[in-house]
Amino acid sequence: MDPVTERKKRSNLFYRVIVSLSLVVLIAIIWAMRTMIIPAIVGALLAYACLPLLRKLKKKGIPDALALLILLGAFVLGIMLVTDRIKHIIPDETGKILLRVRIQYKIHEKYSEIVGGEKNFITQAVTKEIDPIFNDFVDILSLSVDERRHLMGHHLANKKDPNLQRYFQYHQVNLARQQRLKAKEQKAAVSKPQTKKSKAATADESNSMISKVTDIVSIWLVAPFVFIFLLIDNGEIKRNLIMLVPNRYFEMVLTIIDNVDDAIGKYLRGTLIECSLVGFSFMTCLFLIGIELQWALLIGIIAGLANAIPFLGPAIGLVVGMSYALIAENMQPVLPFIDPDNIILWVLITVAIVQVLDNTVFQPIVLGSAVSLHPLVVIIGVMGGSVILGFAGMLFAIPTIVIVKVMLSTLVKEMKAYNLIE
Repeated sequence: MDPVTERKKRSNLFYRVIVSLSLVVLIAIIWAMRTMIIPAIVGALLAYACLPLLRKLKKKGIPDALALLILLGAFVLGIMLVTDRIKHIIPDETGKILLRVRIQYKIHEKYSEIVGGEKNFITQAVTKEIDPIFNDFVDILSLSVDERRHLMGHHLANKKDPNLQRYFQYHQVNLARQQRLKAKEQKAAVSKPQTKKSKAATADESNSMISKVTDIVSIWLVAPFVFIFLLIDNGEIKRNLIMLVPNRYFEMVLTIIDNVDDAIGKYLRGTLIECSLVGFSFMTCLFLIGIELQWALLIGIIAGLANAIPFLGPAIGLVVGMSYALIAENMQPVLPFIDPDNIILWVLITVAIVQVLDNTVFQPIVLGSAVSLHPLVVIIGVMGGSVILGFAGMLFAIPTIVIVKVMLSTLVKEMKAYNLIE
């Protein structure tokens, strides 16, 4: 064997060993850092969505550092404003207690209306099976001894507040129902002794909760770092990737990267605008039918965020809207023809209107041809993502499918152009 051939064989063997070891090490590192993958993806997607804004600022002659600072400042300010608004919507400790009292009372009231009619063999059999499940669910909403004392003190300090007086009456009715239910359970069966948790166990649970919160915060710190570094990258990552490709495949790989970059950018920005429009539509319609503005805003934000997952946004908007409609009181619709007694029906109409707007206006105009996926592919992708990675898999299923689709279609097209395949 001549020296040149032998040297080529040694070189090929060397490169194969290096590549194999590199892949093994890379897989091991990814597996060890798997908890940081989702925050890193979130940071990368946010960077993709914000890149056009950064480019526009640069085109206006603003220096790179100042443009990035303006973008980050606007981003942080937006998060602070939304957080502050949500913080005002979320009730304080007393508000949470009153909300639980109200929910428990209203659920009992609605349930009694449904099952309290004329009894027959079928309804008796059904209610016999449903009653224990319903009682267990309502028991979760029951107030503890400390919460009852807190409510009593608040009641005594605000006796002139008519709303508080009504909620306190709800509490007394809930308490009476709970006592009657316990009396029935004691007659039916011997209650099991309840063991109290020791102080040490409570302390361990508290420490464990603090540790979990700390771990989550430390993991999600990756997202802003990825976001910042991708914005200031200036194509360095792309250049490094292309340098690893043989010269004869340079244009093909560059085309694939550019097409993927364009597709994922259009999808993310379109989805962001679409979710904002869906959330605003939910908020406006719910406010018009009589739901308080703060709750309409909260439901709109939840439904808008959930709309990033296909088919989930309308479902969550429906569930949250109807849940509020069940406990709503003294509703004053903005539109005069709306009957407050049929608010559940109007919530259904709201969801239908928003869904029609999303399918006929928002998606075609905002997303356009950025994502042209068959509905069956979307359903299977979302379900498969939920099985593999849970909620995160559902959220990132469609972007992943878009990337794979663009990569494969561009790869096949370029390989045909290079006469690598027919």
